[in-house]
Amino acid sequence: MRVSVAFAQLAAASASQEAAAANPIRRVVNMLQGIQAKLEEEAKTAESMFEKFQCYCQSNEKKLEKSIEDAATAITRLEASIDSTAAEKKQTEADLKTHKEERAAAKSAIEEATSMRSKENADFSAESGDLKANIGALNEAIPAIEKGMAGSFLQTQAGSQLSKIAEVSMQLTDGQKSELQAFLQGTSEYAPASGQIVGILKTMKDEMEANLAEITKAENESATAHNGMVAAKNSEIAASTQAIEEKTGRAGDLAVKVVTEKNDLKETIETKEADEKFLAGLKQDCEQTAKDQEASKAARATELVAIADTIKMLNSDEALELFKKTLPSPSLMQVTESQRAVRVRAMQALRKSPRSTATDMVLMALNGKKQGFEEVIAMVDKMVASLKKEQQDDDEKKAYCESELDKTEDEAKELHNDISTLETRVDSLQQEIESTTAEIKELAQSIKDLDKAV
Repeated sequence: MRVSVAFAQLAAASASQEAAAANPIRRVVNMLQGIQAKLEEEAKTAESMFEKFQCYCQSNEKKLEKSIEDAATAITRLEASIDSTAAEKKQTEADLKTHKEERAAAKSAIEEATSMRSKENADFSAESGDLKANIGALNEAIPAIEKGMAGSFLQTQAGSQLSKIAEVSMQLTDGQKSELQAFLQGTSEYAPASGQIVGILKTMKDEMEANLAEITKAENESATAHNGMVAAKNSEIAASTQAIEEKTGRAGDLAVKVVTEKNDLKETIETKEADEKFLAGLKQDCEQTAKDQEASKAARATELVAIADTIKMLNSDEALELFKKTLPSPSLMQVTESQRAVRVRAMQALRKSPRSTATDMVLMALNGKKQGFEEVIAMVDKMVASLKKEQQDDDEKKAYCESELDKTEDEAKELHNDISTLETRVDSLQQEIESTTAEIKELAQSIKDLDKAV
């Protein structure tokens, strides 16, 4: 609303045309004072609303900035943790592969050693069995020959066995083999006193016993070494199996951790972006509202100054004298002169006021000289109607601002509800993660039990 001192001049002129009216100056002053009071009230209301809006802006800006800062810190921490966890998971999987290979190698070594040991034991059993059989035959032959029972002995199984020993023996010379075979076949006479054959047989027996003792010792040493190797490999297998179980469980935990942290990172980034977008919009709205408030305050201050100046002028003694001169009692010349003076002062005031189409039209009417103040007053009435229309627009704008403020507060409440919903969702996902982790641990325990069974 724009009011200038020119309205006071025009009001004074209208008073000169209405001699019968009772104190027209007071009527105009009352109207201007009413407008002044209304503007002051609106200024207080607008300032109170603006202060509340500024409080809302500052409070939410701080909350959003703190949320964005915390999100940025969380993003950095999560990214570092994901990299670290992924690297540990990779190393754990590599260690797990190594432990499985070591366990497989230990089992293969046991199988190979056991197979070789079985073969060695079979060879020993066969060789020791032959030596024991030969020694047994010699043990029967030597006493029989010493007692002169060679003929009857040769008919026994031991005698037949002794003949075979003589053929393959490596301890006898060819001459000894021939002599022994001749004795066993009965083609030579035996002189017990000479003891030559008995000596040969005893020598064979001693050598066989020595061979048996030697291969028995070697067999025992080989068996001991094999058992020690198997025990060591079994220890390696047990250690590898325990490491495999631990690494399997750890790899599962790390996999769950990586997935969880990636989900947390994604949600944190989305929340940060949403907060940044909302903060940018909030700052823009707050800045624009502040600019609008300053412009509105400046315009309202100008209007109040103009109204105050007009009221002061109308209440002055000079204005009172002017209206007295416009009363019907003076001469026509005095009235005309008073009207001319009022016209000049009104034109001067209008030229000092802000330019507008309405003021230009009033100036044109005053310059025309032929038109009376009735038409000028009609123009002033139109300007008053226009000012009322502007006031109505200001009221509608105020209502719109209040509506937008309420809408913004509702959006803030919705955002708070969305945050609560997301927190509930996070709790639900956390429970799912805990459930999945428990299942992984049960699976790892099953694998552990299976490995023990194998």
